[in-house]
Amino acid sequence: MGDQEKDIHVTTVVGADGSVRVDRLPFQAGQAVGITIHPLESEPGTPSSRRYPLAGLAVEYREPFEGVDSGDWEASL
Repeated sequence: MGDQEKDIHVTTVVGADGSVRVDRLPFQAGQAVGITIHPLESEPGTPSSRRYPLAGLAVEYREPFEGVDSGDWEASL
């Protein structure tokens, strides 16, 4: 295996037309290469991050040590 046969990791986004473009690869023109594509679930704005829209957002507790009055609960037993 030569130096040019090592794995290359590239992060990009899918275009509006569903295409992915990768430029300036360290391979000879015409050389056969294998491509594996998988979603990056931890990246903001990806479809998988929409499952948890509040993930990574700051949380503010207004009165974190105050008790909760039973009349404040909407659910009844």
